[in-house]
Amino acid sequence: MARPITHEASFPHPVDAVVGALTDDAFLQARLAELGGKDAELISNDGGTVVLRQGVPVEFLPSVVRRFTGDDLILDRTEEWRGTSADVRVDVRGLPGSITGTQEVVPDGEGSRLTVGASTSVPVPMVGGRIEGIVAEQVSELLRWEADFLTRWLDG
Repeated sequence: MARPITHEASFPHPVDAVVGALTDDAFLQARLAELGGKDAELISNDGGTVVLRQGVPVEFLPSVVRRFTGDDLILDRTEEWRGTSADVRVDVRGLPGSITGTQEVVPDGEGSRLTVGASTSVPVPMVGGRIEGIVAEQVSELLRWEADFLTRWLDG
């Protein structure tokens, strides 16, 4: 059964500044350098589709996840932007299942708000739900860190 992931973050910056940063090579590389983990890299960015690789060292993974990955957790994240919204997919190497969802930047008073709605699905009998919970928790924390980084970036 899929586990939902929701996230909202407000910024005192206009929508175009937020979307501009989220699709900017310099911003993405700086974010990956700070938050991307081991072997993080910007795979590609054609202005509409952004592909990132992020890593989580094996020593930070719960044993139930290590049984499947055996090594570091490698996440390939694709964001397909259309204007101010994007479809998002994260594939986790070595782990059955994926994370899929959408993100959107909308006006919010003088600034803007980023909303993320996604779900993680790990179709593994007996432990799939537990892994989904771990993944959802970790993704939610990462989204909070990314929003903090974006605020600092936009503030200059």
